[in-house]
Amino acid sequence: MASTALRTLANRSPDRPLGTVGGSGGGWPSDPTRDAMPSTSPSAASATTPRCGPGACAFRAELDLAEIDTRGRPGTTWTGRASELSRSQLVFRSRRMCYEGREVVIAVHLVDDRPVPLYGMIALCEYDGDGLYRTRINLLPLPESESIRAWVHGVGSQSHRLV
Repeated sequence: MASTALRTLANRSPDRPLGTVGGSGGGWPSDPTRDAMPSTSPSAASATTPRCGPGACAFRAELDLAEIDTRGRPGTTWTGRASELSRSQLVFRSRRMCYEGREVVIAVHLVDDRPVPLYGMIALCEYDGDGLYRTRINLLPLPESESIRAWVHGVGSQSHRLV
């Protein structure tokens, strides 16, 4: 009887009440997502996804980018290749160095017929080798601007002519 009670306490999670062991028994119902998730250390998770930040996933897509000038209009367009994506950030590589704090509009070319527009602020730009810069962008809501809408439409129509 004493060994059963010790096993119960050893298997019990600290945030579960007594009587709840791994989702079985009396007490509060268990969280099925918590019981189903394997417990891995952060170092093991980072070993499986190289160069991905917390919550970021590998993402491969062609990009058209333009820096926003002081009047809120897109400037000259250049190309890049996305490498990571999270809910709040996008990482890409391109031949152009970007200054931190500048805003950019991005057209992500997927298999869809139209590019997906994104907007963000440069958080980090560092030389990555082979003449390429690795740039991290903090994503922001897309502003309702006629010039940005026209730029996205123009980039979308140019990609159709190339195909």
